[in-house]
Amino acid sequence: MPRVSIVEKSQLFLKAIVEGVPPSLVNSLRRVIISELPVMAIDTVVVVNNTSVMYDEFLAQRLGLIPLTTPLHSLPTYEECATGVADPTECGTRLVLQVTADGDVTVYSGDLASERPDVVPVYKDIPIVKLVKGQSIVIEAYAKLGIAKDHAKWQAATASYYYYPKVIIKDEKCREICKEICPDLEDPVKCTFNKAWTCKDLCKGGLDVEWEKNKYVFWVESFGNYDVDVALKEAFRILKRKFEAFTEELVKKASSGER
Repeated sequence: MPRVSIVEKSQLFLKAIVEGVPPSLVNSLRRVIISELPVMAIDTVVVVNNTSVMYDEFLAQRLGLIPLTTPLHSLPTYEECATGVADPTECGTRLVLQVTADGDVTVYSGDLASERPDVVPVYKDIPIVKLVKGQSIVIEAYAKLGIAKDHAKWQAATASYYYYPKVIIKDEKCREICKEICPDLEDPVKCTFNKAWTCKDLCKGGLDVEWEKNKYVFWVESFGNYDVDVALKEAFRILKRKFEAFTEELVKKASSGER
């Protein structure tokens, strides 16, 4: 029976112990979180004026990598946007960057003005370019919904997992030898599998490290486009859609007798 127990959680981070599921399923969730969660990112940049020392292409790249808040609840799904079912204007927004320097000034991500108040830079203090007196930039940027499979600028979160370690102490001296690496050898969350294995090498036979079958420490970290709860819900929605599509295709092939 699958079970999940949360050991650490904040708005942008979650660590949990997952058990009772095969590694293939856990890895499927990890891959979806890394590469298929939809987020807003600047994809097209129109440079109206740029008298800074930075080339237009460099400015465009920097703007594209600024994470934007993404209100999934008020947007069409990525599938609707990608297939053209949804109105393209609902799948993106326009942002404007217009700065003229009266002296030495640094232009930050917070200087971007968005037409959608719910799609703005996550972090306001990301430096874009420095201007000196008289220099200016005027840019129109167009953000759209995308996924990291197409480009890293659309990556919403990262995730990973490791097997739940099982440490067997044969020699109590190992606790002293490993105290700087793993102060608590029996704590599988703080003493990860790799750390425990390092201790095993140091103890030279005084410690055994195994792992629990179908039990893992799984963690997710959002980049701020939305919180970790939204990231997980969207990841499970995507996985469910994939399973349903696979099942439908399998039934279709089976009923038609195709191979």
